[in-house]
Amino acid sequence: MQTFSSMRRNRTDKKNLRILFLVLGVIVYVSISDIYYFLPPLFGVAYVLAQEKFESNDTSALYWFLPFFVFFETNKELPFLSTILFMAFSFKIVLPKFRKFFGYSKVFIPLFIAYAYFGYFVFLNLMGLLFDYDMPKFSWFIVFYVGVEMVLIWFFLWVF
Repeated sequence: MQTFSSMRRNRTDKKNLRILFLVLGVIVYVSISDIYYFLPPLFGVAYVLAQEKFESNDTSALYWFLPFFVFFETNKELPFLSTILFMAFSFKIVLPKFRKFFGYSKVFIPLFIAYAYFGYFVFLNLMGLLFDYDMPKFSWFIVFYVGVEMVLIWFFLWVF
C-alpha cells in the first residue's frame, strides 16, 4: 500500500523547480565569474536565448532575463538598463533585417554571440559619447569570452 497514493506528479511543478534551480545556478555562476576572470559571464548565451524567446513570442520567459541582465549590469558597473536598450534595438531593428537576408538557420548562433559582445561594446561607447559617461575600455578578455561561448554553444547544439 502506498502511503501517498493520492499525490500526483505535476509537470508544471517540475518545470518551475527546474527554472528555479537554473536561476539559482546562474546567479552563483555570474557571482563566481566576477571573481575568476577566465570564466565568461555568459552574456552572449543569455542574448541568444532571449533572442530565441523573443522570436517565438514567449514573453513569459523574458521576465526571467530582465533580472539577469540588471544583475549583470550592476556587477560589471554598466549603465542601468543598457542591456535592455541594446536588446530592444537589436531585436526590433537589426534582427529583422538579418533574418530577411539570411533566414533562420542555427548556424548563425555563434555569430549572434560575437554580435552580442562586440555590438554591446559599440553600443556602450555610443552611449558614452552621447551622455558623457566613462565606458569600459576594450579588453582581450572579450575575445576570449566570445571564443569560449562559441565552443560552449556548439557543444550544446551537438549534445542537446
